[in-house]
Amino acid sequence: MKPKILITDTLFITKADEQKMLDAGFEIERIEDPGMDNVLLREALKDKTGYIIGGTESVTDEVIESADNLKVITFTGADWAHFIPGHELATKKGIRITNTPGTTMFAVAEFTLTLLLMMLRRALELGGPGDAGFITTKSLANSHIGIIGVGYIGTEMVRMLTALGAKVSYWDRNRNTSIETQYNATYLTLDELFSQCDIISNHVSSQAGEIITGELINKTKEDVLFVNTGAGNTFNMDALYDRIASKKARAAFDVHGIKDVRFDELPLSDWYATNDNGGFNTRQMLDKTNEMAVSSIINALKTGTDEHVVNL
Repeated sequence: MKPKILITDTLFITKADEQKMLDAGFEIERIEDPGMDNVLLREALKDKTGYIIGGTESVTDEVIESADNLKVITFTGADWAHFIPGHELATKKGIRITNTPGTTMFAVAEFTLTLLLMMLRRALELGGPGDAGFITTKSLANSHIGIIGVGYIGTEMVRMLTALGAKVSYWDRNRNTSIETQYNATYLTLDELFSQCDIISNHVSSQAGEIITGELINKTKEDVLFVNTGAGNTFNMDALYDRIASKKARAAFDVHGIKDVRFDELPLSDWYATNDNGGFNTRQMLDKTNEMAVSSIINALKTGTDEHVVNL
């Protein structure tokens, strides 16, 4: 009996990718549901040795506990721990988790830049839902931009913004002197970054927790722009709402799972949030992610290891 791999949703993993797994000796079961509940997911995983997360389902402790045959979980994207809250139990059970580092880098940075320029240049007021005819705005050339988190995406943002002539500073838990040398970016503490920068762009994952506290938000300039394509739980949302509602800040978010009705009352030009996070979703990104995900799950199931295992 061949080992089986479960694939969820249809965005990731093409028919050609499935064929690679079939050729490697695995059976495939695909469930075209982007957000299965835990009951359905537990049932689907009963006889599976591999699992590629292509949807937005949450892999909880309850799911992990019931998956007796599972050996490898592959996450298609970044911030894997947000979608696998049961990762500690998975580690205890010896279930390997792989992700696809760097594949979303250009797509998310590109979308971040789109949001940043849309808000900075007041595009929403000057057309579409707005009725302004003429607004003098800041440009990248006279803006000081602070990047929070310089992993793959944050580093790509530093590169893009520097190329466009912006003054760029950054904060990360681990100072990256190569960024400073290569792009002339300046390292700042969080206090310094929040008090000095005109635009603050967040790129840290959910594992960081709430690092953007109310105290930091209230230290910003009174016309600050926040852009967040990192995790939603990194912001103190109460403080952010108060800052925007008092006309001391504006923000654009592309994150999963923020459901706060207070923000729906804010003007679109002050608070812009995508319907669901999709900044990653380009054909280029999907092709790269699929290639890495399929290679990793085949390798981890056949050899017990892979360079993209994140938990063992």
